[in-house]
Amino acid sequence: MTSPGASYDATQDPAYELLGLLAEEFAEGGIPSSVLPGDGEVPAQLVVPLEDEAGRTSTAHVCFLPGHEQPPVLQYLVVLPHEVVPEAVSDVARFLHMVNSTLPLTGFELGESVATVVFRYNQAVSVHPLDPGVVAWSLSMIHHAVVRLGPLVAAACGGTSYAELVSAFGRVQAELFAE
Repeated sequence: MTSPGASYDATQDPAYELLGLLAEEFAEGGIPSSVLPGDGEVPAQLVVPLEDEAGRTSTAHVCFLPGHEQPPVLQYLVVLPHEVVPEAVSDVARFLHMVNSTLPLTGFELGESVATVVFRYNQAVSVHPLDPGVVAWSLSMIHHAVVRLGPLVAAACGGTSYAELVSAFGRVQAELFAE
């Protein structure tokens, strides 16, 4: 981030450079991604589409958290496109808590003030070198959570009862372990 009034120059931003190198590595491995420069307030971001089998796409935004250099910290953020109906807030929160307890990376959050669900994960990393495999693994776990559980999160946000959500989650888990 730059100071107020200073102009942002992506060529002088080490985070932009590192994220660009990640995007190049991912491209070689068949993982689509792009890099957005920062703007002085919002840091540079690696943008990775997360597509499900039906072709619906969510987007993971990965950035270095400003002010965290020892060690550097990556933040992964996926905003889910589901509006939370007011009467479902408590069941959504309870359901997300239950789901998080089963994931290798917890991260589903409910923002009550804006009635939305996000998946957020923060990860301390080494940047000398920055291992693309570490970032790719985290993205694969996030992809799994968002894509596989997204329909259940959408149902929760729409007001499906907690009992129905737990039952549906059990079926998803059974399918996962049957594979």
